[in-house]
Amino acid sequence: MDAFLTFLANVVATQQFFQVCVGGCTMWLIGWMVTRGRNDKDVLPAPAAGTIADVPPIPFSQGPRELIDIIREQRDMDRRRTEDSSHIRECVRIIREETKKQTEILDQIRDDQRIEHRLNADRMHRHP
Repeated sequence: MDAFLTFLANVVATQQFFQVCVGGCTMWLIGWMVTRGRNDKDVLPAPAAGTIADVPPIPFSQGPRELIDIIREQRDMDRRRTEDSSHIRECVRIIREETKKQTEILDQIRDDQRIEHRLNADRMHRHP
């Protein structure tokens, strides 16, 4: 019994238990939704038949003005994507810098705690 409690404490401490529970609940929910969807397909109306009006026209059949507008939109999207990528790179750089700063602070705290611990241990040995 004691070994089981130790095992259970280790599993909970490493969060594998929670991962398994969340994964199991997710799989159960997905299975329920799929089963529910299969039952609903008999109740729902059949999809409407596709007509020629549902098909989007080919860009090249719209004429040169529409084609130029589409190319401009594509360029705008490319420009925005480039700007967004540069913003993301800047954020990642800042996060890395902050992470390094925080790591240095934590290392300094750890070193200070080691020194304090050694001083306390030396005091305890000298003055029993």
